[in-house]
This record gives sequence, C-alpha cells and structure tokens, in this order.
Amino acid sequence: MALLELTRAEGGTFLDVLDDATLSDARVRLEVHDASRLEWSISIPLPERRRLPYAIDVELEIPSNAFAPHAPWDQLQSFTRLDGPELTYGAADPVTIDGLRRHALAVANKLARASDGFSRHCLLAGSLFAVAPRRDLEEGLSLWLDAARATAAEARAGIATPDDHADEAIDRERDLVDEYVSVRLLEALAAAERSLGQLRESRSPHVPAMREAITAAEERVAASLGEELERRSVRGWICGDMASPEALEQYLDRASRLKKHFQEVLFLEPETFHVAERLHHWVAGAAAVLASTWAFAWQLFLAHRTPTTEARLGSGLILVLIVGGLVYAAKDRIKEVGRSWISGNVHRFYAQRVARYRAPARRLPTRDVIVKARESCGQARMTRPDPLNPESGASVPATMIRYSHRGTVFPRAELSRQGVRRIKHVFRYDLSPLFTRLDDAVKPVPVLDPETRRVRFAAAPRCYRLPVSVRVRCGGVWQEERATLVLTKRGLERLEREETDESSLELF
Repeated sequence: MALLELTRAEGGTFLDVLDDATLSDARVRLEVHDASRLEWSISIPLPERRRLPYAIDVELEIPSNAFAPHAPWDQLQSFTRLDGPELTYGAADPVTIDGLRRHALAVANKLARASDGFSRHCLLAGSLFAVAPRRDLEEGLSLWLDAARATAAEARAGIATPDDHADEAIDRERDLVDEYVSVRLLEALAAAERSLGQLRESRSPHVPAMREAITAAEERVAASLGEELERRSVRGWICGDMASPEALEQYLDRASRLKKHFQEVLFLEPETFHVAERLHHWVAGAAAVLASTWAFAWQLFLAHRTPTTEARLGSGLILVLIVGGLVYAAKDRIKEVGRSWISGNVHRFYAQRVARYRAPARRLPTRDVIVKARESCGQARMTRPDPLNPESGASVPATMIRYSHRGTVFPRAELSRQGVRRIKHVFRYDLSPLFTRLDDAVKPVPVLDPETRRVRFAAAPRCYRLPVSVRVRCGGVWQEERATLVLTKRGLERLEREETDESSLELF
C-alpha cells in the first residue's frame, strides 16, 4: 500500500508512520565525513524497562603498499549523545535555555524527516522498477513540503516568540532558535531542489509523463526559498551570495556554530580509561615479585654451593660471577616481558578501553550512567588471495584495522518522558597518515585519438579501494553495512555501496 493511502486510512501523518516503522531497531550509517575521516554512526534504542546489550564490530582493510604505521586510538574520535527529542513546546512548560535548545532540536529533527521523505518520494518516482508514472506525485511532494513549512511556522509561533516577562538570556536564545530553524528549513528546501533535479534527469521512461508535476514542485520550492531568504534579510541574518565568497564562508561558519550550540545539550559526559594504564602498576608489581623470586632462588642455590679453595681462585669464581650476572639480567627481562605481555594482551581477556557515559547534571541531577561499554581497537597483518587469479596460490598482504565495542544501554524513565528515543554513537577514523604513502593523485594514461590516430595522454585519477564493514547486533538481530572506500592522495573521495533492491523501499 502506498504511504499516502496508508496515512489517510489511519488518520495519521507521514512523520507518525515513519516513527512507528523505525523506532524498534538500531540504525547504522556509514559515510565519508570529510577529506580525511571515515565516519560510522550507530543509533541504539533507549529501553523502557530492561537494560539493552548491543555490539558493534568494524573492519577496515588496507593494502600493505598503502598502509602507514600509526596508533589506532590516536586516529579514532568518538562521542555519544541523546537522539530523538520529540516534545513540542507548550504554554505550561517552564521556559529555560536548555528547554528551548531541546525543543529547537525537535523541530530540526522533524524538518530532517520531512526532507528525507521528500527525497524518497522523488527516488521512488524516478525508479527504473516503477511500472507506471505516479499520478499523485505533485500531491505527495506538496504534502512533504507543507509539512516542513508548517513545522517551521509552528516553531516560530511557539518557541521563538519573545516573552515580556523573560530575561535577556531567554530572549537571546529565542532569537537563536528562530535563526537555527531558518537554517534547517533552507537545508530542507535545498535538498528538495536537488532531489527534483535528479528526478528530472532520471532515465526512467515515466519521467516525461511527470514533468508537469516536477515543474510545479520546483516552483513551490523556489517560492519557499525566496520567502525564507527575504525573511532572513529583514531579520539581518547572514545570507549566502554567489558573487561573494566571503558571504558564503560567513554563512557556513554561522550555520556550523548554530548546529554545535544546540546539539551540545544532547551530549553525554564521557568517563573513559585504558585498562592497560589502570593495570600498569599491578602488572609491574606482579612482574617484579616474579623476577625477585627468581633471583632470590638462584642466590640461595649459589650460597649453598661451597666451592673449594682452588675453585675460589680459579674457574669456579668466574662461573659464579657469570651465573650471578645472568640471574640479574633475567630478572630485569622478566619484569619487562611480563609487563609488555599483559598490557598487550589484556584486550583478549577484557578490553583495551572502558567507557561510561553519564547524563549531564542539568539534564538529570543524579548524573545517572546511561551507557557502559568496553572497546578494543587494533591492527593485524593478513594475506588475501590475489584477485587476478585466486587459484594460483599468489597472495596479497594487507593490514586489517578492527574496532570492537560491547555495550549496555540502561533504561531511564525521566529521559523517556522528555522524548529521548535513542542513544547515538558517532565514530570518526582519521586516515590522513596513509596519504603520504599513496601514489600521485593523477597519472598519465596513453590513449588513441580517433581523429588524428595519434597517441595522446589523458589524466586519470589514481584511486585506492579499501573494503570496510560495520556490523551491529541489537536485540538479537544483526545488521551489516558493507562498502568500499575510495581514496586518492588528495583525500577520501566516496563510498561505493552494494546495489540495493529499490523494491524494498516501497513502504516509504
């Protein structure tokens, strides 16, 4: 059943159906964050009654000719925050700065879902698997666009309306809420414009029959963009200008600052420690005891051997001195080997790092622990069969970077009442150490000019492909995201994912 018909039959909205369909499982997202960092994010449901265990396993395979030695923990960045604030502002709610920030994030979340719905609607309309043109395309796209505009209008009428009895800080925060909603609305409208452009350029044979609906939707998006930009000019906010790189830079900087300002209220407070560092003194003490016992036993053995007078003046004395030196050398070596072995293998028995994430005191005065996790991150040498001829016996050396995360999410009734639905982990791995080992980003390739029949050289990108996989277990169900990371000497280019059956998106 189409989503439009489903929502009408049940008397709900697009956003309600989307929430019900995705609230019960974990979400996995793998993407390129910037030119040097690979990002994977995991959203785990916040349980209502019982603690919820989960597991995350990430593997990144790097060919040996491109691998540069580095410490994995130094390149890994991670943070955890609350996700899914769904409350709306009410007149009876106490007005606080943190409350305004949380409600602004709720509005941004709804705008993002409306934008995703608009994009999915365009994707399905231009699908090569569609059997007929969508007759309700214009109506469906208008519904998503109206949902985004209504969400912004509701926020401005409620959250961002100044209060005569509020102090200056509250009024300032309301202005920031209004500006942040404007930025997120512009992002949603820009994404809608891109989706319509992709739909118009689609190779689907049904696109010509939908051009009138596409044009109407583009006009509505353009009108909404014009209204919002005019409103920003009246309010004195920064607007982008194609003729001014400085204005574009200032707009991006302002948008980034607003996003960080509001999302900061969702971050949990981390408490992390490396297990090897905590065990360092205990391991050092145990190794010292073992080494001292070894040395003391040999001292007793040598002390009970009473050499003769000739032996004292001859080879016996030399032998005793050599044995004594070896004993003390072995003592120091036992301490170092014991400390290194336990520190290097502690992750096999437990983990390399332990993390606890607490709610900030302004959110929960008791600062309860929301998530506990044990993490390990390491490198391992391996060989793969040569892809050119796997049966030849030739192999290709590679280095596998593995990250393991075993955690537990604890139920917190107060957070559930505040509208929190998920705990979101975000990890970023910096691959910039590899770039110095890569070949030139562009290589000359000889090609034959069809007109002159002479050889010319074309500039071809020199790309490297790194397989990456993210596996998540939550509630007894495994989810996996596989892709190939494409990078050059200039940085990370893109992710190449496996083909997805578009018929599985029919629900949306």
